[in-house]
Amino acid sequence: MSNRLKFALAIVVVAGLLWGYQQFGTATIAVTSEPEGAVVRVDGRQRGITPLERLELDVGTHGLEVSHTHYEPHVEGLSLSRGDHLKRHVEFRVGEATFSFLSNPRGAWVEVDGQRIGRTPTEFKTTSGPHVIAMGQEERHIVEETHVLKAGETLEVNFNLNIDPHGSVTITTNPRGAKIEFLNEEIEYKPKVRVQIGEYAVRVSRPGYRSEEFRYTVRYGDNLHHVDLTREYGELRVRVEPSDAEVQIAYQDGNQKVRKAFRPGMKVPVGRLEVRARAQGRRTEVKTFHLAAQGATVSFDLEVMDVEPGRVFTDPLKSGGKGPELVIVPAGSFLMGDANGPPSEQPVRTVNLTQPFAVSRYEVTIGDYLKFANSAGKTLHERLSRDAVNEAMRYVSIDDAMAYAEWLSEQTGSEYRLISEAEWEYVARAGTTTDYFFGNDPEMLCDYANVADRTARRTFREWKTLICDDGQVRPGAVGSYKPNPFGVYDIYGNVAEWLLDCGMPVYESAPTDGSAASEWSGCTTHGIRGGSWDSMAVEAKSAYRNTAANPGDDRGIRLVRTL
Repeated sequence: MSNRLKFALAIVVVAGLLWGYQQFGTATIAVTSEPEGAVVRVDGRQRGITPLERLELDVGTHGLEVSHTHYEPHVEGLSLSRGDHLKRHVEFRVGEATFSFLSNPRGAWVEVDGQRIGRTPTEFKTTSGPHVIAMGQEERHIVEETHVLKAGETLEVNFNLNIDPHGSVTITTNPRGAKIEFLNEEIEYKPKVRVQIGEYAVRVSRPGYRSEEFRYTVRYGDNLHHVDLTREYGELRVRVEPSDAEVQIAYQDGNQKVRKAFRPGMKVPVGRLEVRARAQGRRTEVKTFHLAAQGATVSFDLEVMDVEPGRVFTDPLKSGGKGPELVIVPAGSFLMGDANGPPSEQPVRTVNLTQPFAVSRYEVTIGDYLKFANSAGKTLHERLSRDAVNEAMRYVSIDDAMAYAEWLSEQTGSEYRLISEAEWEYVARAGTTTDYFFGNDPEMLCDYANVADRTARRTFREWKTLICDDGQVRPGAVGSYKPNPFGVYDIYGNVAEWLLDCGMPVYESAPTDGSAASEWSGCTTHGIRGGSWDSMAVEAKSAYRNTAANPGDDRGIRLVRTL
């Protein structure tokens, strides 16, 4: 055997011995992880970063720890023998840890990843890992930082919040009630609102006025500013048939509703506008729209109302039966008030009711009202008998009277409501100008009304009464006396009748079309008219005015139904 061959054979033998030693004479471990980049420690000593393909270790026992930033660490014990080749793969899980939040000054709000969690000082448990922390306080600069929370640790986060200078802003306007906006800012205006110092774009607007936009500099302290808005006007053009129809406009001016007669060529404030056209014997029309600065043209063709004054009818109810008996009253004009009466009845003015309407022929009876009461779950007053169906309804509040009218509207599909004060006096007078529709002699009342008379005085001896005798004391069956020329019964006496009008408005500014002079919810009193079973002659006069706040045994209901 040659020397060269012997040398080659020796190399093979040595290599085999080395391979065998590595395979069977040592121990190794390979470590991988998800995510990669974890630190591998053996017996507390860092030995590499994953992925670690081959780490030689002495035979025996060892402690293995694989850790990765904020994840829960992997720890295990190893027992290695010669020739062992172990593999470990670690999939990390997020852990739980705690933030301890402080701030200067105290009381700052804290957000973790956009979630508001409270105010400092406070602690918050969450998952380990990176989190976006934000702190802020009124009129302090907001601070935002990202902090990495390791599994199992309690990390203190303490921010200093620097002052963010603010000033208060109050903007007054003429007229009051204008809308004030900070443009392109998330600032909701209210008087003395706190705003960062700086310059802002502000808009002041109100329907019917020119909007004002301006730059406003907010300085430290209290900032006061006043804005006068300029009224905008547009030309209103009205075309109406018949040409002699009355046209009235209504619009809001500040806190007041303005009503005035339309004149051709007039300029009207822009904004929400109501235009009403009416003519004798025609159906009134109302159009409501927004008038712009360029003006508008409104057209009306008023429908002729072909009705028969004096016709008596009833409306069927959805629930069965019929509503109260109605009589049609003609359109017309009359003088409302009494020049010789008290100041509340003056000045006398002309009221023009251009449309005929239907009025309840009798005062609403207990029988009429019971249909509503049974449906609405209402009970009658203890002094009323459910069997006295023909007696006038009483002990009824203004709210329940209105609710009854609304119920009738829903049941019939027609519009029912309480009678207005002007409509009541028009119906009561029935074309006359005397104290009563039958003349000026109060002793004739007993032929037409149940009032305080001789019969009443036998029960109430201290009363001053009429010397006539109607034969009744308290309210009796409706329709027991003569009707007036419109065919309406008990317009005087028996029970007074609730009016649509709120309180006792003055006549100077009252409308002249028969509508309620003042009508709104929440008023403390409503008008009543006609006197009652306990009234003297003066209280039954056509022009006499009175008010009430509560139900009683001397007031009831008379309704109007539109045609």
